[in-house]
Amino acid sequence: MAQGKVSVAAIQTGSGATKQVERTVLFIGQAAENNGKILPINAQSDFDAEFGVADSPLKTQVKAWQRNGDDLVSGYAIAHAIDADVMALIDEAMDQDVSPEIIVICTPVTGKAEVESYQAKALEILASLARRVRFLIAAPGLTELQNWSDLVTALQPITDGVVAPQTAVVPLLFGDELGAVTGRLCKSAVTIADSPMRVLTGAMSLMPHPVDAAGKPLTNSTTAALDALRFSCTQFYPDFDGTYFGDVNMLDAEGGDFQQIETGRIVDKAARDVRIIAIQNIKNRRLNNSASGIEFGKRIMGKPLREMARSINIGADKFPGLIDTPKDDSISLTFMNATTLQVVLKVKPIDSPNTIIVGIMLDNAE
Repeated sequence: MAQGKVSVAAIQTGSGATKQVERTVLFIGQAAENNGKILPINAQSDFDAEFGVADSPLKTQVKAWQRNGDDLVSGYAIAHAIDADVMALIDEAMDQDVSPEIIVICTPVTGKAEVESYQAKALEILASLARRVRFLIAAPGLTELQNWSDLVTALQPITDGVVAPQTAVVPLLFGDELGAVTGRLCKSAVTIADSPMRVLTGAMSLMPHPVDAAGKPLTNSTTAALDALRFSCTQFYPDFDGTYFGDVNMLDAEGGDFQQIETGRIVDKAARDVRIIAIQNIKNRRLNNSASGIEFGKRIMGKPLREMARSINIGADKFPGLIDTPKDDSISLTFMNATTLQVVLKVKPIDSPNTIIVGIMLDNAE
């Protein structure tokens, strides 16, 4: 004989939300107060209370971040003394589960070895913690005795021959553009696929326009020369008000895919999202070496790409997603053996122009 039995289980599908790393920043810089402490900061933070009322490299940059971001910006900051070990502070933040998208180093570097050490730290963090971080690093601005040409010459060795795809260097020509461009990258009104060059994002709010020892103001001739050396700088448009930014130039090798920060950011997001899905599907027997198993794998592994490609309609206009819509060949799965699955995702950015050439002709047709 038998008796009826019923059991109801809640099925885990792994379709819930995950924490958003994008737009989270970690500032590290010299300041008077709270040295060595990891402090959460956001648009409402009182930086005089956090880091002291005196001016400091850290406070200058976080205030610019606050001004040039929006009311939703958030992140962390670590103040330190002049002789602090910055690498040790980064390690401590990682140990405390601080997981930023961008780490901002407010103390200017003085040579290429320092730039390369930050690239090495990004790779170390990726290898040990699977965290994808990018470094934005300050470089020196003008001294009292320098002309603009002297500064270009002095800065040139810092990036010469450096290959550092996770690292960008921002000279402090105004003094606070490092924090300002970081705020621009964190604005919620634009996507992580948008370049900081985007003019419609608005003009930047910076310290007063700088002049050199000869009294000459900063112009595009200087910023273009620095951009050619792969520094990341402000720029101007004649007869168009405001100060804007150029590309954030990652120090990728010549011909590399990740020479601008926005291309790396979308790949990093896809990698973070698909990693969670891959972890959830370890030893999931639905993902198997059969036609239905492969189809299941393509569907779940392709979810981040489909979500990133989602566009938004604003009236009659369409604001594009982070990437182009994935195609059939954008996701491929190959079982290397009975226990190892190789997944390849192809992410296609959506092109936007940084050079627009307009021709005007007369229409004399009758």
